[in-house]
Amino acid sequence: MTPFTAAAVKLLGSGAAAAVLSMGVAGTLAQAATPSPSPATSTSTTDRHADRKLVRQAVLESEADVLGIPEGTLIADLKKGQKVSDLANDRHINKDEFAKKLAANLKPRLAQLVDHKQITQAQADRILDRISKGRIPFWDGIHRRK
Repeated sequence: MTPFTAAAVKLLGSGAAAAVLSMGVAGTLAQAATPSPSPATSTSTTDRHADRKLVRQAVLESEADVLGIPEGTLIADLKKGQKVSDLANDRHINKDEFAKKLAANLKPRLAQLVDHKQITQAQADRILDRISKGRIPFWDGIHRRK
């Protein structure tokens, strides 16, 4: 290789390397200039079912009140495999009577959740309607996912 050719190869090689490096730096600067995409929604996955958790809490409180036991005792009994139906039968309360008492006890709690905009009025009405039709939460115990 002639000295002229060797100098040309070095020059072109270093120029190509500089071009590649500058593109990498420019690409990095361009990425830094544009903000990273923010999540589409501001709620996190932990808040996704907050309304359901609040309703469940209100239902448990109301069922415990109807049964005349502390909420913690009701939760412990449910975890042990007891059913609300068994607890109600022990207190000589049938399903229809329990549903009426539960709806009456739950209504102000749901109204408070609606007032604080934690659930909608439609959700509260749907819950009360289901209870009046005999769909009592935890009546048959806790149903765990399989």
